[in-house]
Amino acid sequence: MENIALSLKDAEFFLKDHGRHYSFHVEPFCAIGIRDEEGLHGVALIGCLDSENAQISHIYVDGSFQGYSILYGCCVRAVMALGYKRLILK
Repeated sequence: MENIALSLKDAEFFLKDHGRHYSFHVEPFCAIGIRDEEGLHGVALIGCLDSENAQISHIYVDGSFQGYSILYGCCVRAVMALGYKRLILK
């Protein structure tokens, strides 16, 4: 599995096909995906709550081994690199 940057449009297309409960708590500003040689297996959308806190707007993995852990770890590293103090998981 590898992490990839996705456009919001590509992530939303994947979620409409796979996610049952596709809605946002906060407006997303970036998307991260995981894939392997078979294709895309999961997507996380990250949104901004305020100047110090980011939140995972939506996350979905198709059951791939360690998929959620890989995406959560990547999201934490991404928001810390962008200067946020904390990532809130809801």
